[in-house]
Amino acid sequence: MKSLKFYVLEGNFVIHRLKANASIPKAVFASPFYAIARSENELSIVAAERIAIESEKSEPGWSALRVDAMLDFSETGILAGISSALAKAGISIFAVSTFDTDYILIRSEQLKDAKAALTAAGHKFGRTKKQEEKPASWAVSVYRDVLERHIPTIRSLLTEKIGPVTLSTLRGKNSLGLAVGSAYEFLPAAVRIVVPRQIFVDFVVENLDRVLPKDAEKPKEAAQERKSVKETKGK
Repeated sequence: MKSLKFYVLEGNFVIHRLKANASIPKAVFASPFYAIARSENELSIVAAERIAIESEKSEPGWSALRVDAMLDFSETGILAGISSALAKAGISIFAVSTFDTDYILIRSEQLKDAKAALTAAGHKFGRTKKQEEKPASWAVSVYRDVLERHIPTIRSLLTEKIGPVTLSTLRGKNSLGLAVGSAYEFLPAAVRIVVPRQIFVDFVVENLDRVLPKDAEKPKEAAQERKSVKETKGK
């Protein structure tokens, strides 16, 4: 078997099982790596651990290795050789194959042993590639869909933690963003583990007129009203 080069994908993954007729959760598409397989008996999904998915059964705590090569369909024994080297070390795998290459999922606690076993078999490991910090446009769309569904929750949160009057007095995206960002930690866990902080901040800043209560008084109007009341009392 030829020598291969592997990369360890960043983060942990979960293998989910859903009903065969279940819809594919939109949150899945925000995962940096995911795999979906449907049969007449089940729907299986592999996604990043931070992606919230309601499933019948789930197996958390997996790490993923990517074979750094475009494997030709005529090549034989690639996956067998990998699984054999790992099997000798007592490591079971969950394999996912794509058009170009193979991904090998192993238990995260066995990652160190897996790397040692594959290295001993003549393979190499590249430096772990971090996920791209700026999400792709399709991922941003998924995040925004999640936030749209939780606007009432966000409205209540901002009203409670910051206050609509305070928010409306802030000038500039930086000061407004800092104030909104401080509320991020108080979001429901189901939202926070899916949506990155910066996406949340940008969404609120861009949609402040929709997120804040419709009857929130504006500072200038409130000041004028208080002034009028004082003048009336003074007469």
